[in-house]
Amino acid sequence: MSFRREIKTTLNKSKLFKLINWVYDNGGEVLHPERIINSIYFDNTNLHMYHQSVEGVLPRKKIRLRIYELEKSLIKIKKKGSLEYKISSIEGRFKITKKNFTLRDKRFIFLDKDYGLCEPRLNVIYKRSYFKVNNIRLTIDREICYKNIRNNKILPFTINDNLNVVELKYKSLELDKEVLDFFPFQFNRFSKYCRGIEFIQKKICDEIV
Repeated sequence: MSFRREIKTTLNKSKLFKLINWVYDNGGEVLHPERIINSIYFDNTNLHMYHQSVEGVLPRKKIRLRIYELEKSLIKIKKKGSLEYKISSIEGRFKITKKNFTLRDKRFIFLDKDYGLCEPRLNVIYKRSYFKVNNIRLTIDREICYKNIRNNKILPFTINDNLNVVELKYKSLELDKEVLDFFPFQFNRFSKYCRGIEFIQKKICDEIV
């Protein structure tokens, strides 16, 4: 099991331009072509995964289906996608990806040993850019949007996020101080799943940035 460290910051458009300049000023390079990420997040009736993430409970996990293209059909996303378990613990984070998996029926119910019966709750779509700076992987997520899921259908109403999300990923705990000193922006907690759940409940992104 290979843990990794993940730290995040959120930036508005003006700061995002400064970040891109900083990446290239520090010898950064493009690691992978930009692509669309399309995720379906699962949770149980009580939204335990959402609440644990908000409260910062450790260990915790998120379960999602993921593909790398635009697609509005849950059935097609299941056929094309991979099931991912994202585990957060004191040591860091790790991800388990399954290409072959079974959902219980056409309702896309997923039985998890910790959370019980889970169903699709949220669709999150965004563009991701990949960079490498001083052996640290840096990703930028832009044009993030959230869609509610009801009765196994992705609803057409879309909520667009005002923020861009930056993640720095590395494996060694010893790099924590170096990364914090090196990076020019302040880090903060951020979860697309939690933010999306909160926004679809309000039906609006009302944060001023």
